[in-house]
Amino acid sequence: MRRRTNVPNSRRRRESTTTSLASEITKYEFENGRCEGPKTLTCSTSADEKVCRRYHSYRSGQYAFPNDENELDRMDLENHLFSLVLGGNLHLAPLDSPQRILDLGTGTGIWAIDMADRYPSAAVIGTELSPVQPKWVPPNLTFQIDDFSQDWTFQEDSFDLIHWRLLLASISDYPRLFKQAFDHTKPGGYLEVHEIDPMFYCDDGSLPEGSSARQWSVLFLEACAKLGRAIPPTDSYKVGMEAAGFVDVQERVYKRPSNTWPKDPRLKEIGKFTYANHVEGLHAFTIGPFTRALGWTPLEVEVLLAKARAEWRSRAIHGYQKGGGLGAEAGGENAGSEGQEDMMSRFNAVWLKFGFGGFGCCLHEVLHEVLHEA
Repeated sequence: MRRRTNVPNSRRRRESTTTSLASEITKYEFENGRCEGPKTLTCSTSADEKVCRRYHSYRSGQYAFPNDENELDRMDLENHLFSLVLGGNLHLAPLDSPQRILDLGTGTGIWAIDMADRYPSAAVIGTELSPVQPKWVPPNLTFQIDDFSQDWTFQEDSFDLIHWRLLLASISDYPRLFKQAFDHTKPGGYLEVHEIDPMFYCDDGSLPEGSSARQWSVLFLEACAKLGRAIPPTDSYKVGMEAAGFVDVQERVYKRPSNTWPKDPRLKEIGKFTYANHVEGLHAFTIGPFTRALGWTPLEVEVLLAKARAEWRSRAIHGYQKGGGLGAEAGGENAGSEGQEDMMSRFNAVWLKFGFGGFGCCLHEVLHEVLHEA
């Protein structure tokens, strides 16, 4: 007979530790405004600070944007926007019968839920810093509180697909993240990345001089760089994937119109949801980075956002953002080894420069030039 060891004190310590960790994760932080709930960060009650945003507390500062209900609703709206852009497809990778799928920075978990429904025989894992996902999910889906910037605890060579979408402003070391993704993808498996270039573009001169939307883009990039979360142009991701060892990198570049100005029905529909998504999320994207990194007051932020929203709303301004979707295959043991070391050194050198303060308003142009030099 196996005797039961009497360890009530040990069990109590384990339970206490678990409870403490759970409490830490859900003890959210609040900033910029009149708040209800625990104020673990300074919340002003001055008249010019109207909106209080809720942020994750686990790995505080790793993610610069809120996790409150307004932002979660916007994330689900953006999921629909991606569905429009991708023609209703959940992914670009040519999956057959995937067994393991990893979604980094899963957010509300809506993409992971759809993937679990689509591939019921696959084990789908979504990682996030906050437990904001629904409780009732497909049985083959699990959500984990985890920080993808740390060492991964998953078995290497174990995923058929690793997916991330819009992790911009939350990545401090792109070479390391690409390498970890490569190490944990099965040979023949895929990494799929979807990102947006925050710059506000216009090709026909309809954007006025001194545009507030353009000013916001430049300041946003500057703030993220100062926070140690520099954002690369979307066409540099291919270089990073290849440097990590991925092969056959396929890139799909598209435009997201600022509103319904295009004549093309499909682009008009995409523009409708781009406008709703951006205007709804502009405060969430801005208030943390601008107040923390640039020293702006919430009132200064609101003044700029009001002007930027007006430009996003104007159908006379034919603006857009660039988006990129990339899929890459993890080859065999020696895949991509030729020239890979030099490419990784060059990629690392660029991000080392960013780590010491970035390039300010020119960071997109400089990064693009360095990564694509002959």
